[in-house]
Amino acid sequence: MAADDDNVQDKTKIMESPDDKKPEEIVPLTLEILPMIKEIQQQHGLRHGDYQRYRQYCARRLRRLYKVLHFTQGTRNSVKPKKVGEDKLNDVRYLHVVLMNAERAWSYAMELKLLANTEPRKRFHMLRRLSKATQHAKELQKLSESDQCDPRTKLEAQAYCCYMVGTLKFEMQQWKEALELFGEARTIYEKLGSAFSEEQQNFYQQKADEITPNIRYCAYNLDDGNVDINELMKMRFSSGTGAQDLLADKLDMVISQTREKQASSLTEITWKGKTVPVKNEQVRSFILHSNDSKQEVERAGSFENKMAVYDQLLMECKDGLQSLKDEMKPDQGKSKVPKTEAHVATLQFLHSYLTYIRLTKTVERNLLMVDSLKSNFPTVLLQSNYSESSQSAAGSSSKKITKPEDLVRIYDIILQNLTDIEDLLEDDESTLTQIIASQKSLFKAHRCLYIAHSYLLTKKWKEATALYERVLKYADEAISLYKKLPNEQERISEIGELTAQAQGHMYTAHASYLLDIDDTDDKMKTLTLHDKPLQDRLDVYDAKPLNTKKPNLTHFPPDFEPIPCKPLFFDLASNQLQFPSLSHRMEQKKANAGITNYIKGWFWGSGSS
Repeated sequence: MAADDDNVQDKTKIMESPDDKKPEEIVPLTLEILPMIKEIQQQHGLRHGDYQRYRQYCARRLRRLYKVLHFTQGTRNSVKPKKVGEDKLNDVRYLHVVLMNAERAWSYAMELKLLANTEPRKRFHMLRRLSKATQHAKELQKLSESDQCDPRTKLEAQAYCCYMVGTLKFEMQQWKEALELFGEARTIYEKLGSAFSEEQQNFYQQKADEITPNIRYCAYNLDDGNVDINELMKMRFSSGTGAQDLLADKLDMVISQTREKQASSLTEITWKGKTVPVKNEQVRSFILHSNDSKQEVERAGSFENKMAVYDQLLMECKDGLQSLKDEMKPDQGKSKVPKTEAHVATLQFLHSYLTYIRLTKTVERNLLMVDSLKSNFPTVLLQSNYSESSQSAAGSSSKKITKPEDLVRIYDIILQNLTDIEDLLEDDESTLTQIIASQKSLFKAHRCLYIAHSYLLTKKWKEATALYERVLKYADEAISLYKKLPNEQERISEIGELTAQAQGHMYTAHASYLLDIDDTDDKMKTLTLHDKPLQDRLDVYDAKPLNTKKPNLTHFPPDFEPIPCKPLFFDLASNQLQFPSLSHRMEQKKANAGITNYIKGWFWGSGSS
């Protein structure tokens, strides 16, 4: 019977051979590389450029993946690294391991790049970590070429690898290879963006836009620098100013070098009818930059970029002024050639010219701030607008409503700058002095208008009305000055709008004053005797009993009253007086007895009877 059972089991095994089983369907692995890394980067530090935090997150993520996949890298005492092979591609998390290794090495490289600005030796470490990131990216691309991965994962891994290797070539200044790799990565991301929904399309299009300035910069270097500085400025603003951008520092360096080359052709300047030579290279570069600043501001676009342009320009002006001051200092030592009076006069003239440019650009910057603040200024002046905005400012991201005091402060600075410009142009009788005088009258009118607005908000009707009348006076003065200048119709129309606005608010203040008087009369009519405390109406008979819940007897808390202070005397003769001795009134201490008296008192008793 046992043999028959064995035969039956053998037949059963033959019938259930592996060839008779149905093959399992293989589901291809999908890894959305770019959306995944963009999400985790924004959540773990890169929103604020914190590469160290992102690197620590990648290390923790790798540790969790190793533990879940039982993919240990050795024991507690020894490390035996393992690589992910194609035999492990039964789980998409093995691809996550390779991707996190690449991201960890890349984030460490970007962290070292920020430190390399102050420590040049960090650059070598940065290149090693970036090379390690490219090795992991190549490994990811090789794994994705397996049949177990879908076509999207293959394209994503190829684009990721091209971008990572292109970044390494970019840092090594191998422009041709970097240009080819960046171009391939941008093409793949553009194709992927056109194949998916609008939400995912934004990721790929944004990445393609980030790569475009890198491509243009590589092309600029391959063209031996034959590119206009305007093209460089467009690249600078299109690349952004974030710490993660590869081009920010490099473009600033190239722009400064290009300006230095162009400044060699600037040999002299003409100002106030006088022409002087310019030999200082730093001053030449700044003057050239200030001449192109208007077009640069127009290209900047956003308010933040425009302010950055002005800040950079003012910093260069500060350095130029300092270099002129150092050059004007008296010579130290006998080896130097003494400066002539003509040379010192030329340096002083250049110093005045740079000061004039600095004040002019400061006025332009402040006017830009005024335009930004006016966009948040309410059209209807109500105190409720400011109270509601102050309550909602903490919990909402909306812009804060501008107060009149903010604009008054900026107009004060503008008027002070114009006064300083007038002092520089005191000997000049050109139209420039007339322009400055007309601008001062116009800005005085604006400043007076917002001071009146602040009084209007505090319900000081008389002061507000007087200030609005002063606005009309300054506006008439500005119109009379601008009519003497050519091509100032736009300014005159602006002053007309200012006059209409001041008149409207002046009538509003006058009407509010009359309404406030009527309210006061109504309040006086409703005022009764019982509003005064009993202490103030003792001589008036009141038939109403005082045994109420809240009898009004006296002022509480009592009012403060001034009282005379205790006078202070300084007795100057006290140091010269000799006071009598009071030692006989002090308590006398008994003298300490010796050992003999102690023994005597012990054996024979006290000496006193």
